[in-house]
Amino acid sequence: MRRTDEDAFRAFVAERQTALRRRAFLLCGNWADGDELVQEALARVYVAWPRIGAGAQAAYTRRTMLNLYLNDQRKRRREVLTDDLPEPPTSDHDRDLAMTLTGLLDGLPEKQRAVLVLRFWEDLTVPQIAECTGVAEGTIKSQISRGLAALRDRLAEPPLSGALT
Repeated sequence: MRRTDEDAFRAFVAERQTALRRRAFLLCGNWADGDELVQEALARVYVAWPRIGAGAQAAYTRRTMLNLYLNDQRKRRREVLTDDLPEPPTSDHDRDLAMTLTGLLDGLPEKQRAVLVLRFWEDLTVPQIAECTGVAEGTIKSQISRGLAALRDRLAEPPLSGALT
């Protein structure tokens, strides 16, 4: 890779590192898998960097992360982690929001989860999501609808209480 391309790649990573990590956390549901996703995506983006058009780097990286996530989910079909240590909070509000989002997104089918993250976290439009994922707009709309319905059902459920008296 040419020196100018490498400098541009480094600047891109430095500028977007936090956003990429947050996106990966929302997709994967935990920081460890999210960090691996970011690392793998950036390794692939680095190789393709000279071929990526100016201004398309963010979209290319987003698409690469999404493809890697969906491929990994197809292979694993839910890995159960045990003895998981809690993540250190950055602030109470951030921790509460992350726990709420993670809890709500956990258990959704991976395509619904990915579409909801792209729509409501990344603030992409339906046509942008369709272009990013290569799926028809109607399918994206139905995935969003089903995902939101599942989230509404989860929010409507009364919280579990302790032992019954």
